[in-house]
Amino acid sequence: MTGAIRLAAAPVSWGVTEVVSGAARLPWTQVMDEIAAAGYVATELGPYGYYPTDASTLRAALAQRGLTLASAFVPVPLSAPARFADAADDALTIGRLLADLGATTMVLSDAGDARRAASAGQIAPDVVAGMDAADWDRAAGLVSSLARQLRTLGLDTVFHHHAGTYVETPAELAALCSRVPSELVGICLDTGHYVYGGGEPRAALAHYGARVRYLHLKDVAAESLARARAAGHDFVTAVANGVFTALGSGCADIAGVVADARASGYRGWAVVEQDIIGERDATGRTPLAGVTAARAALRTLGID
Repeated sequence: MTGAIRLAAAPVSWGVTEVVSGAARLPWTQVMDEIAAAGYVATELGPYGYYPTDASTLRAALAQRGLTLASAFVPVPLSAPARFADAADDALTIGRLLADLGATTMVLSDAGDARRAASAGQIAPDVVAGMDAADWDRAAGLVSSLARQLRTLGLDTVFHHHAGTYVETPAELAALCSRVPSELVGICLDTGHYVYGGGEPRAALAHYGARVRYLHLKDVAAESLARARAAGHDFVTAVANGVFTALGSGCADIAGVVADARASGYRGWAVVEQDIIGERDATGRTPLAGVTAARAALRTLGID
């Protein structure tokens, strides 16, 4: 992707998330309006079906607000290969919508399961847990196969490490990356999830270099994360209790990540996120206030 770092937002900052089923959601028109009002140039798709899935309808809605579609976050069940074919079909359906709208990136993640969600943030950063070598080889093969199919649609695939899944810790991300070609599958570095998994985002940028082809900028409240670990909270409970905080106010060193990305010549999307459960964050702040403040903070870091 050419040009400067470009900022997008995502419905997850409005509590619209794949990790909680059946939760009340704000109208998609309100979320899209507020993304534009806060000064972003793009949005992620959010859970499939939240925004319109008819390409012409979605195209018109985006154009009306001066937005483009950056990508979609799509979980796939790496630990359940029997379910992977159906998940891949769903991903390709989403991929066709992305391609129709001019997006060039698909963000894949592991879907995890209840057992792994319950241990979010509680596995040492150098530990690979829950899948053996054969499981990893099979999972990598599935990801590679799907990435090749997405490439036929004109989409680059990046993989998002995610708390509460089998690709959470730095060691688990490395286990996957060592098994898939870097030119086929890049990395979506999520600063908040990398900290949640015990890592240091600037170290990940330095280690993976150009393989980081997509960024999620998210901050972590250190005290909230420590409480979640001590109490053994699952991922959803930790999010509801405010583990993700205002951009720049937590321990993910957003300023350092932005400086390193710019110095390395990163050119691509940076999606600003603060995962919440419900319609306000743990401090009572509205999503619009949060993403607007984040946009202002990033201007001070040189991202116009």
